[in-house]
Amino acid sequence: MSFFDDLPAFSPVQFFGVSSDCFYIRDRLKPEKEYLLPSTSDLLGESSFCDVYVGWNVEKIAFHFEVNVPFQKIMDDFRKGDSIEIFLDTRDLKTKGVISKFCHHFVFFPVLVQNFYGREVTRFRSDDMHPLCHPEDLVVIPHMNEDSYSLSIEIPSHCLYGYDPLSFSRIGFTYRVNRFGALPQHFAVSSEEYVIEQHPAAWGTLKLQKE
Repeated sequence: MSFFDDLPAFSPVQFFGVSSDCFYIRDRLKPEKEYLLPSTSDLLGESSFCDVYVGWNVEKIAFHFEVNVPFQKIMDDFRKGDSIEIFLDTRDLKTKGVISKFCHHFVFFPVLVQNFYGREVTRFRSDDMHPLCHPEDLVVIPHMNEDSYSLSIEIPSHCLYGYDPLSFSRIGFTYRVNRFGALPQHFAVSSEEYVIEQHPAAWGTLKLQKE
């Protein structure tokens, strides 16, 4: 066995940073072309089943997820059922190898779970932390069809520690769209290669474009 036999399989995105423009919104995010994130599923060697839109203003970051497979089931371990995870680093600290107070991990559902559609579940590994936001502060509008579902999500600025888009025009970002009985879809980095929750330096970047 050679040295190279012991190396893991690397995906192309590990050799360059993935970034995308994120455009300003005046009010609510609409699922229009300019807000559509590029898919990195081909680079990650996974199937694409969800279209993701994102926009920002000083009051919030907004997302719209169009999941093109039917809703099936929620699980106690939300990663094993239908759910959407959003990871944000309000300072895009690519040189910091651990979760900092600027990092956020949210999970959202297409149905009510413990009376809420979403919550912050960030787990910190040091004293460098922020208070978790209240679930009732997250704005979530679900829409269910027979063969698909969508979630419109707004995360207010007061739920994002360090969010100052007028001074910091880049934020770290990735997502994981989970589905019951099948593999998830990611942006920029796959959980097959990283424990996403613990490696913000591997997340992609959203470049906040002014008006």
